[in-house]
Amino acid sequence: MKRTINASRALQLTLALVLLASLGLVGCASLRQRAQAAGEVNAEDVATAFIGDLSASASASGQLLPQRETELALSRPGRVDHVYVDLGDVVAKGQVLLKLDTGDLERAVQSAEQSLRIQEANLAALTKAANPDDLAAARAAVDGAQAQLDDLLAGPTDQQLAQAKASLDAAQARLDDLVAGPTADELAQARTALDSAKAALQAAKARYDALDDQLIVAQSDIDSAEQAIARARDAYDQVIWNSKDPMVAQSWGPHTPQAGAVRRAEVSRDVAVANKTLTEINANDASVRAAEAQVAQAEAGLAALTDERTAQVAAYQAQVAQAKANLAALTNENDVAIAAARAQLAQAQASLARLVEGPSEAQLATAQAQVEQARIALQEATDKLQAATLVAPFAGTVTALYTAEGEYASGPVAELVDTTSLRVVLDVDEVDIGSIRIGEPSVVSLESWPDRSLTAEVAAIAPKAQSRNGIVTYEVQLSFDPEELPVLTGMTANADLTTAQHKGVLLVPNRAITADRQAGRYYVNKVVDGQLVEAEVTIGLRDDVFTEITSGLSTGDQVYTGTIEAGIDFRSGPPSGAQELRSR
Repeated sequence: MKRTINASRALQLTLALVLLASLGLVGCASLRQRAQAAGEVNAEDVATAFIGDLSASASASGQLLPQRETELALSRPGRVDHVYVDLGDVVAKGQVLLKLDTGDLERAVQSAEQSLRIQEANLAALTKAANPDDLAAARAAVDGAQAQLDDLLAGPTDQQLAQAKASLDAAQARLDDLVAGPTADELAQARTALDSAKAALQAAKARYDALDDQLIVAQSDIDSAEQAIARARDAYDQVIWNSKDPMVAQSWGPHTPQAGAVRRAEVSRDVAVANKTLTEINANDASVRAAEAQVAQAEAGLAALTDERTAQVAAYQAQVAQAKANLAALTNENDVAIAAARAQLAQAQASLARLVEGPSEAQLATAQAQVEQARIALQEATDKLQAATLVAPFAGTVTALYTAEGEYASGPVAELVDTTSLRVVLDVDEVDIGSIRIGEPSVVSLESWPDRSLTAEVAAIAPKAQSRNGIVTYEVQLSFDPEELPVLTGMTANADLTTAQHKGVLLVPNRAITADRQAGRYYVNKVVDGQLVEAEVTIGLRDDVFTEITSGLSTGDQVYTGTIEAGIDFRSGPPSGAQELRSR
């Protein structure tokens, strides 16, 4: 707070006035008498007392500061996918400023949504009323499980035991035979069968080789028959050619010996072709392949009796083990089967009970809790996804950006200021704070435009003091109208604060007042019929120009404002600066 006159200067003025007053007391009375006896006064030095408003003020300096500003930070770190604003941009409330890479967060939301749907479906299925078909199926399952358990508890029948024992005996006998190996008769029979098969194969091959010779002979017979046909036709043609009458030759020719020779030769050729065809059919007979298959079968039989019995032994050992297990299951080793049947019956009965009685309170509470947990997980995933997008909490101007696209952001990333909420923030001395009221008018000027005065009023007074270097001050905020000025945050402002205000009071110029400091009295020189008449008055509030008169004058009274005599008028008190200090 800047006061009009500082304390050091006030002390100097006071000491000077005390010294001057002590030297001039002797002349006070004579000065007053000369004033009364003065002649005509100058009209320019005459003022009229009037009714008006008067305010006292105090000066202070401060800054333009916003009421809303914030440092924006991300609730979770991440890689910046996109920045939508630049430094200095004006943004609206809720506008997106930047966004992180949200691929994993979106997948987490989808997974949480799926989990919620599953739990809701489970709860719906649990609380769904049973229909007749479900009840019938559940009762049938209970009956079936009970029947199976009853059968197991009753044990096997005599017929089942006999069949199981017979199967075991047969498998064991065959296994014993395989383990004991083949007898001499079996080996002899197998070798005899193999020898017979080989002999049959040799005979079949011999027959096949003989057919090859027959095919050669058959082809030779066909060739001879074709040659005979050619010779007979030549003889026939010669007979027809030698005949003088073609008509006679045409009717007589088929009955000649030459024509008969042609027909006999063609018949011989057809017989030779038929013989060859029959020989080829016999050559394609499957007797050789059948004989080879018999040899292979005989060899396999002999091998099965000698060195290829291992697989058969293993197979029959497994068959014996299975037969023993089946027999044991029918006798005294069916406890596992009975336990399984009991469990199956209990499960079927529980399913039927759920359908008839509905879910228990514990089951219902568990299902509901699972739904709620899934819903909370979805909300958390959604919140994380939303937190990856930074939005403006209020309309304002971006004053700082701490990250860029592609960077890994953590902590503060931007600053936002509401420039429409700028106020003049002052530190007011505790001496003056008692005279300041919320809503009181004031005048503000800015260092950037010192010649412009802006209207303002007190908007807030801090309830708590702050102390720096032993000086106690209170923060005072002024709301103001910036008009068309492009004001910015942090500008320096000067303010004149109204400390007191009197309306409709009697006022005279300060120059009309003289003071007797020792007596504590104040005087004015009234102008009466052109003469100066000293009158004592009581004063109230004063500012740089006027003083309030509470008694001793009336509206319309004229007072003298000029200098009565050269030199210092000790009755007028200290200079105007000191008077203002006293009034404040």
